[in-house]
Amino acid sequence: MDRIDRFVFYSELVGNVNTIIPAAEIEQEVGKGMAKKRYVKAHRFGLEPLQPDIDEKGIDEAVVEADYAIAETGTVVLDSADEKLRLATCLAEKLTVLVEGSRVKEKLEDIVDFLEERSRKENGYIAFITGASRTADIERVLTIGVHGPRDMQVIIVEDM
Repeated sequence: MDRIDRFVFYSELVGNVNTIIPAAEIEQEVGKGMAKKRYVKAHRFGLEPLQPDIDEKGIDEAVVEADYAIAETGTVVLDSADEKLRLATCLAEKLTVLVEGSRVKEKLEDIVDFLEERSRKENGYIAFITGASRTADIERVLTIGVHGPRDMQVIIVEDM
């Protein structure tokens, strides 16, 4: 199993929807089901940024770019020093993450340089997101979306 197939396998185990698309189809794929209140930060993919006010009600959807993805866990990694980005990824009902195929790495150890560089910054904040927020109470009642998105989609973009 190659690293992208492995990433998809582990990502889908936690309920994520994964799609692999050519770069030319980004706008068409991301434009599906336009949410009412939407945050977009994906400059590497040529998407126009949108930064609505984010309040206690949250937002409908966030579309963000990942710096890396880790195949062995199905996790995306984001430099989240930007507070609005952190809020958007935590308060959105649906989170769509874009990542280039070349940025899908086998193991966490493969991005040590990135992690060290970002964590040296005074306002360094790195987010590791594996799937929609899940929590359970003492009676084992599962609730989805309490501390983050209810739904998560990862779009792996074939390198441009």
